[in-house]
Amino acid sequence: MLLTTRDSELYRRAMICPIPRGFLIAVEGIDGSGKTTQAERLARYCDEKRLTYILSKEPTSGKYGQLIRNSASRGRLSVDEEIDILLKDRREHVDQVIQPALDQEKVVILDRYYFSTAAYQGAADPEIILSRNEAFAPQPDLLVILDVSPQTGLQRIRERGDEPNKFETLDSLERARAIFNQIDRPYKIGLNGEDLVDMIGSSIMYAFQRAAAEKIAKYDVSPSGVNRMRQLFGGSPILA
Repeated sequence: MLLTTRDSELYRRAMICPIPRGFLIAVEGIDGSGKTTQAERLARYCDEKRLTYILSKEPTSGKYGQLIRNSASRGRLSVDEEIDILLKDRREHVDQVIQPALDQEKVVILDRYYFSTAAYQGAADPEIILSRNEAFAPQPDLLVILDVSPQTGLQRIRERGDEPNKFETLDSLERARAIFNQIDRPYKIGLNGEDLVDMIGSSIMYAFQRAAAEKIAKYDVSPSGVNRMRQLFGGSPILA
């Protein structure tokens, strides 16, 4: 099909920024659950679809993020100190990276987010930690929880050549795993992180496509908008 100049420009714009107000995906789970692998696969998918995106992680590489990393490797701070530092790190991340990208209608892929704070520092009351973060941090459009046993997580950590840090004991991973699985949010999906990498990736792509389609339809209910969106993510037109 030969596209006119105007059609080509509309097609290019649709491919680059198809999701109104951006789209935030958080990939979570205990250490060794495969978060980084799947976040990077999502980034490659966005490349293939010509979607503008950013791939980021928490804790960040900033001042506060480094404090948390040092706490994990050299000896843990108190839980209250860790929560305070993580909140400061996340505020900077939201203000400087996440929200600006969403304002530009980008896909934001996060390798960890505030759900990890609830899982690792929120043993007493994870819901309070979630509420404190949701007071300033945008909630994701899609939350992916990858579930693996602590034994599998520790084995994977060692197989990649790392030594488990202070957060990565069997007991702490078991507690974190339980909290991750208890999180109740409408945008959450839970996947078996011990399945084949490709199988997990396909499930995440499907969930992303479906959630993105729903968001586009929410802000553009015209038949052309919905059909363009469906075609963009590999589906057939659903409206005449």
